[in-house]
Amino acid sequence: MTGDVLLLSVERAEGYRVRELKGLVYASRPISLTVAGLEAELDAIMERVKQEARKLGANAVLGIRIDTRRVVGVGGEWVLLLAYGTAAVLEKAESQ
Repeated sequence: MTGDVLLLSVERAEGYRVRELKGLVYASRPISLTVAGLEAELDAIMERVKQEARKLGANAVLGIRIDTRRVVGVGGEWVLLLAYGTAAVLEKAESQ
């Protein structure tokens, strides 16, 4: 596998084997409930997860999850987005 970091919500990628697990990667981002561009916010948090995986030398993040928490505080209401998964190095599985 070369190129971009693959984000997978599953633990295994068909046709690939896990050569090495690198560890947990995550990114969080508070957003205002008035933000109209939620899709752009999700894209930004996923890009940060990819960056963290690259720092560890990974080419994939397995079991990625997105969690949300509503936070009420000074300045109004916010939603905290948290994305996390396991950074891994995948390689093509050998054909049988």
